[in-house]
Amino acid sequence: MGFRLRHIKFRGGKQMKLHRLYLESYQVLRNLEIDFSPRTENFLTHPPSYSLDFLVGVNGTGKSTVLRVLFDLMRKLERHAPIEYGFELEYELGETDTKRYIKLSNFPEETEFADLDTEEILPLGELKVWEDNTEVQLSRSVLPEIVVAFTTGSETAWKKLDEIQPLSGGYLDAIQELSLLDRAIGEIPGKPLRLDTLENFQPEEESQFLFIEAHQLSLVTLCGLLADIAQNPENRRLEEVLQGTKKNTDKGANIKAIAGFSLKFRLTQGTTSQADRNEVERLANFATRKLRLGSDYLLVFDLTTSGNSTAQTIIQEFSSGLQLFRILCPLGKIGDDGQSVLREVNIFLERSSSDSDDHEEQDDPPLLLLDWLSDGERSFLARMCLFTLLGETEALILLDEPEVHFNDFWKRKIVSLLDKTLEQRQSHVLITTHSSITLTDVLEEDIVILKRPASYTNNAKPPDLKTFAADPSDIMVHVFNAPHPAGQRSVSYIQRILLEATNGNLEERRQTLENLLLVVAQGYWSYKIRRELLEIEPE
Repeated sequence: MGFRLRHIKFRGGKQMKLHRLYLESYQVLRNLEIDFSPRTENFLTHPPSYSLDFLVGVNGTGKSTVLRVLFDLMRKLERHAPIEYGFELEYELGETDTKRYIKLSNFPEETEFADLDTEEILPLGELKVWEDNTEVQLSRSVLPEIVVAFTTGSETAWKKLDEIQPLSGGYLDAIQELSLLDRAIGEIPGKPLRLDTLENFQPEEESQFLFIEAHQLSLVTLCGLLADIAQNPENRRLEEVLQGTKKNTDKGANIKAIAGFSLKFRLTQGTTSQADRNEVERLANFATRKLRLGSDYLLVFDLTTSGNSTAQTIIQEFSSGLQLFRILCPLGKIGDDGQSVLREVNIFLERSSSDSDDHEEQDDPPLLLLDWLSDGERSFLARMCLFTLLGETEALILLDEPEVHFNDFWKRKIVSLLDKTLEQRQSHVLITTHSSITLTDVLEEDIVILKRPASYTNNAKPPDLKTFAADPSDIMVHVFNAPHPAGQRSVSYIQRILLEATNGNLEERRQTLENLLLVVAQGYWSYKIRRELLEIEPE
């Protein structure tokens, strides 16, 4: 899937594109098959560089669960961990001219899914991987370059999926690197393994997974903005997000410029590792001002005069905005001492001047901190910055109801801004949503409706109506199963009056309907009232 009205020639680059997911039994999902690729070509669809799909359905159908199981699957595949539920997953990876079709399954080869009973659970087989129909070994080369997840709901279930046992993975490798003497000393009571040795050990390969937590959004915003500012002006993707359209019909986040930012670190003697100190020193080399108070260090970066060159230098030093985020992110985590190295992230924003018709000279608006923006503004900016942060990375992006805190005006623009931000990028974005107006910006083939007829969700299919440029009220009724697009209280009130008996007093009935008509908006229900009035008019 993936929709694009204008034709964009895709020039090389890696691509991640989901095709199919089958789950035998996972929480509320049972024998669920989801096709992410259209079975028929739509004449409006041109080959896009990215893919975008929406998962929708009423509450309790398991939309968020689908995102979590994809994250869990990929995470366990990366770790070569056992997968305790039956699944099949198919997707594309690789260069445009040499795409690879990947299939993974832990079902016995003779399984016929069409013949399965809903309640039947099969014994699992050995995990098998196919690349272009040839069986291969599981390795990082058959997995997406990066998997990113973000939720506006509870993070607890997601964090459990991402948990690692303290002595697994990199720590086990680190212990193996210790000398026999050091390991023997570590067995003596009161002589634990030296933590600094383990901390300084770096696994050969970095994890491909990022779960963005709510407290990290300011850091996501900073790294995304820096990655965008480092681009030449004609290549920047966040201009419309920040400043709106050139005709001023939409002011975006109403931000004229990024004046600078500051980072506050606490480098406590004896507890802060040398590796963390080295990263702070790398950043300090580019700071405009460096302030110290005890163990607290404040680095201030001025972007007003040479923002592009400063951002370029920082991004080049850390290789990419994503890598900068990955380095700073662990510094913001609470350590065993109850402290974090990275204490504060502040971004200084310059608001656009008022577009008032008054000809009086106006003072420049004062600088604002990112934290002073509303929840909606910060959420809006952070989500858009996330996409610029990923750059050209071949990514699977899982967004759980990202429109939370957005007003309807911004919900209307989500797909348009995603399209601009992801242009010529190679990611697959999978979004759960409850927004009717957002779905009017995509084709029905880009929407998957989950249905739960009884105890389990076992049906996933596109909507039966055309959704592109549809009236949001049609989406509400035909996709979200609302009996009426208007609110329940108003509809119930009007229906009760329309169904009332006249008791032969036509004049009183007419007066009641005319009074009702005065408060009902133009549309279907005002039409019903007018028709009722016509029926009681004397012949």
